[in-house]
Amino acid sequence: MHEELSLNVLDIGMNSLAAGATRITITVIEDRQRDWLIIRVRDNGRGMDKKTLQSILARNLSTKKGRKRPIGLGLAFLRQTSEMCDGIFHVHSSPEDGTGVTASMRYSHIDRPPLGDLKATIRALCAANPTAEIWLDYTSHGKRSHFSSYQGRRHEPRRTQKAEGKSPAASCAA
Repeated sequence: MHEELSLNVLDIGMNSLAAGATRITITVIEDRQRDWLIIRVRDNGRGMDKKTLQSILARNLSTKKGRKRPIGLGLAFLRQTSEMCDGIFHVHSSPEDGTGVTASMRYSHIDRPPLGDLKATIRALCAANPTAEIWLDYTSHGKRSHFSSYQGRRHEPRRTQKAEGKSPAASCAA
């Protein structure tokens, strides 16, 4: 299990990049009033068939090549954390359609790990693949902010690239 939830997000994001994703969307919602923390990671990578997904969630398979023995525990650990903290965990994946992971948990649960450093997570994903689009939509206590690696800066969520006249040709490398 990771000490910080941002490390789970990093693990999922790195797996997304390894699966050929060119776009990763990370959504984090902190809602103390309703006592929920929700984390979603979606990508446009290769995705997995049902058999592979079941194996990964059963803690006995890694899709990473070059391993002598399978160790794929990332999703299994996040599911365990989510369920341990009275939350819900869901993964949707299909070949050629990408993967979506959603983990929710009680914000006030004593066993909930801290969120951690999302900025460092985004920087690491950008460094791992400078041409990938990395999107972060973060809502904390009713206030929303958004980061796009294409724009390379934080902005209000209602503003779009078209409205700002920005070209999506920029990337993490910009």
